Amino acid sequence: MRPNNCTFDEYRTWLQDECNAIVLQPGFSIVTPIIVAGKDPLPPWTIKFAIIYDDGMYIRIYEHYRELAKKDGGGGRLHILSYHYGPCSEERDEDGFPYKEDNCVLRIDIDTISKRHAHYNGENHIPEERLVGLNFETISLSDFIRAVENHRKTSKPLPGILGFEVKAAQ
Repeated sequence: MRPNNCTFDEYRTWLQDECNAIVLQPGFSIVTPIIVAGKDPLPPWTIKFAIIYDDGMYIRIYEHYRELAKKDGGGGRLHILSYHYGPCSEERDEDGFPYKEDNCVLRIDIDTISKRHAHYNGENHIPEERLVGLNFETISLSDFIRAVENHRKTSKPLPGILGFEVKAAQ
């Protein structure tokens, strides 16, 4: 499970374990994970990396941890998350990281404006209450990457692989 109220060192250890557990099919390249830590070993910190497949699709991972108040433990808590699978932009930032494409197969987000939501099947900002079975507290980058790998092998829908369904809008 993704750590919360942790130090940067605890997060880095968890991240390394997550990455070591991932098995990818041939035909990809990885944009080296970029970790920006504000006050190592304390929060805030940000991680981003991408897996770019030879067929032009990619996985884009972004997590940002903010500092908790001392009364709440003083560690880092997940504040922003984006797990994205879809067509990869040809444009790159100064670190060689692909710019985010709005077009996606699935993107799971936690942000300060739309809170917990997803983008799926051409529908944007699907609210958490319509994402039955999606646990934003426990989903991790390795869960998402394994699901994409399974989807690429089997063509099964990503929500089903991840164990949730998207309810129709009322």
